[in-house]
Amino acid sequence: MYAAIIDNYGDESSLRINESMPVPNINSNQVLIKVKASSINPIDLMKRQGYGNAIFEKQRKLKFPWVLGSDFSGHVAAKGSKVTRFQEGDEVWGCSSNANCGTYAEFVAIDQEEVNNKPKNLQFEEAASLPYAFLTTWSAIVRWAGLRPKDLLNKNVFIQGGAGGVGTIAIQLFNHWGCNVSTTCSSKNIKLLKRLGANEVIDYQKDKFYENLEDQDLVYDLLGDSVLENSIEKCTKILKNQSSSHYISLTHPFINTIDNKGLLLGVPHAILIRQKLKAIYRPINIHWSIYRPSLSGLQELTYLSEEEIIKPTIDSIYTLSDISMAHKKVATGHGSGKVVIRHDL
Repeated sequence: MYAAIIDNYGDESSLRINESMPVPNINSNQVLIKVKASSINPIDLMKRQGYGNAIFEKQRKLKFPWVLGSDFSGHVAAKGSKVTRFQEGDEVWGCSSNANCGTYAEFVAIDQEEVNNKPKNLQFEEAASLPYAFLTTWSAIVRWAGLRPKDLLNKNVFIQGGAGGVGTIAIQLFNHWGCNVSTTCSSKNIKLLKRLGANEVIDYQKDKFYENLEDQDLVYDLLGDSVLENSIEKCTKILKNQSSSHYISLTHPFINTIDNKGLLLGVPHAILIRQKLKAIYRPINIHWSIYRPSLSGLQELTYLSEEEIIKPTIDSIYTLSDISMAHKKVATGHGSGKVVIRHDL
């Protein structure tokens, strides 16, 4: 089969197409999927550069070549003996959290808990843009913050960086949950984010959100210190100083600490850093979110997509042979929504 692989860590030029990769074997709980489309997530770029090597290298059967990619849409080509929810030929979608199951490939073997029937109203390219980004927010809110939709009704929510893949979906989800949503972006994306459901959009090139907002109940920080120095300090400044307030970050030092210190020393050191932050900003709740798969979350996304409550926002579409260009596009950080990969060579 063909696949986009890396043979070492590096920039986008380290990606190449290998047309003689073996078709993956499936176990009893997996489905083999003929991939029609995938998409680029920032985590893919980070993994390509070596992020998480202390964990992901231990998970992989072979260190290299490594097939990256999380999102997928396609057809079921085969199924394991314990799979009852799908039949060969079914149109499916989802995303993989398994380091051995990269989706930049012609075929991928995926655990059935990470697969659901694709919404019939979405094209394959549209479908491939949604699962990882949606489930990133689902993990952040439901798993790590322990919040339910009813807990967020009429709450003030601020999203730091609303124009990317996660942000455009999070705006729609929080809006559906009855939140008053504020966010930041550049001037070119203001109309887009208002159309998606943001009540207030701040042009970060002109104004500082931490000088314009207050009394927020939840801050969802998608950018962190990579874009804004002392991001947590500025974000918590706009939160109500009470125990019902939440700061959730996707760009925290947990994985980097493990990479630098190894699993044995890195995990307790990262936990210590987090506990110190929790103490500094108490009573505000501080959460470091890490993606976790969720079949119930994917099923909810399927429903929300079929009802057109959550809609794809696609920046651009590349073929798999142009995967390096697609990675370079995402690396600019100036897209509007997701960069999608059509699996044509």
